[in-house]
Amino acid sequence: MDQVMKFIVNDLKFIVVAVILVSCSDLNSEKKTSTNSQKQEFKIVEMPEVNKDSVFNFVEKQVSFGPRTPNSKAQKECSKWLASKLKSYNFDVQIQGGIHRAYDGVDLEYNNIIGRFRLDKKKRVLLTAHWDTRPWADQDFERTEEPIDGANDGGSGVAIILEIARLINQKQPNVGVDIVLFDIEDYGKANETFCYGSQIWMKDTRLDSLKPIYGINLDMVGDPNAVFLYEGYSQEFARPVLDKVWNVAKKMGHGRYFKTIQDGMITDDHYYVNKAGIPCIDIIHRDPQTGSFPNSWHTHDDNIKNISASTLKSVTEVVLQTIYRE
Repeated sequence: MDQVMKFIVNDLKFIVVAVILVSCSDLNSEKKTSTNSQKQEFKIVEMPEVNKDSVFNFVEKQVSFGPRTPNSKAQKECSKWLASKLKSYNFDVQIQGGIHRAYDGVDLEYNNIIGRFRLDKKKRVLLTAHWDTRPWADQDFERTEEPIDGANDGGSGVAIILEIARLINQKQPNVGVDIVLFDIEDYGKANETFCYGSQIWMKDTRLDSLKPIYGINLDMVGDPNAVFLYEGYSQEFARPVLDKVWNVAKKMGHGRYFKTIQDGMITDDHYYVNKAGIPCIDIIHRDPQTGSFPNSWHTHDDNIKNISASTLKSVTEVVLQTIYRE
């Protein structure tokens, strides 16, 4: 009987120890789950409020100069205005200007407008867009040889950057911000003849020790039905940045614009920024069903009537939140 009781006691001890081990294991598992949950939790970082009327007005102002085509009066006037706006927001501004011989033998006057904010900050983010407009409405059915307003194709990306410049001057982020507004981007007829401004910047700019950690290019970002996909070169050169920005968009409730759908490679200004050694993504409108750009692309419908203040505000918030999270 004593021997039997001994076995029973030993069995009870084993069961108690097993229960304790399982309980400890469960507690550790809960702690790990809780820790992982905390790591994955997304909290909106405080940032200035985006004013959708302000962003829209920046597009409107650019359009008021007329088509900003090379060698035009509108080009000269808009160039001065853009530089003055960045200076008013405490950016150190430089003009990278000159004459470039185009594919058709025409000499194009250009002004790349470069702005740098908080040069005391070693960690930096780059924002880019082109500010020139298409000299021909080659995708239209009429007046095909006349220049377009370029409210979306050019104007929208610049407007978002100007709004960001205005806001970071009010509340400074933890990083420095560099801006390049490229000229003579939209003069081309084939891939290598587009993006002259960013090609010149890539070749002539000597990046100093304050090299941006990544870049965001903004192109055609004001359409009411805008959709931004995972552009091919962005995936190849800057996938972590792409994932970061699209995740911010999703968490902020702007997922209707930012779709994690694979897209082809687009020769845009970001391509040459990447070639300069800065990982850069392209936020650009492309229809996932047809693979086409907005219906207004390179037509006279690319005017202020087809610009959505709500779209501009959403994209501005996503980029601004990305900057303030650094």
